[in-house]
Amino acid sequence: MRTRLRLGAATAIGLGALLLATVLASPALAWHSNVTVTARCLEGQVRVRYTVVAWEKDHEATVDVSYELNGKVTKLESDEHFFAPQHNQFSDHFDLPAGTTGTITFTAVAHWKGAEASTDTGSAKLPPASKCEESTTTTESTTTTTLEATTTTETEVAPSSSLATTTTETAVGAATSTTSGGALPFTGVNSGPMLLAGLVLVGAGALVLFASRNRSQTR
Repeated sequence: MRTRLRLGAATAIGLGALLLATVLASPALAWHSNVTVTARCLEGQVRVRYTVVAWEKDHEATVDVSYELNGKVTKLESDEHFFAPQHNQFSDHFDLPAGTTGTITFTAVAHWKGAEASTDTGSAKLPPASKCEESTTTTESTTTTTLEATTTTETEVAPSSSLATTTTETAVGAATSTTSGGALPFTGVNSGPMLLAGLVLVGAGALVLFASRNRSQTR
């Protein structure tokens, strides 16, 4: 009976140690953030959007965000550049002047509470200037057609219930971004329970072995 008990305790220690090794070796425990960047033409300008996601929920950090374009570095200021238990990601956008080209690279430096700071980047190639010019031409053409249609039918009276407003956003030359961080996107699974389970298995197994050994010595 005592042999089976010791064997079970040893098995629990082995499983706990294996679980701890798996969790600690997981890339998700490398504190970092994932940076995603997209760029596209919008009404003749270049709309750039960036998103920064924490490696795991429930961690706190202040984040410094900047971008580099054609050799110039610009720092972005925002009250939303932080991570907290209910705020594990943030995003924003801005427009660049028409004709701006090149590759834009965002850098997010996260100053983690209780851990070392991490630096992660994400980049996207801006659409060609000709694409944004096409976007402007298309938008102007659509506006002209709409005005002509309004002029032709302005003598007609329609019931108020049939009136409708349509807003069209023209996006041409969208660019796909690259994301850094070296890990799969966060899926909502926290490593805390696995870490706790491993500690419990190792602790319980060690306690059983210790108690069993003491009983053998007293007899």
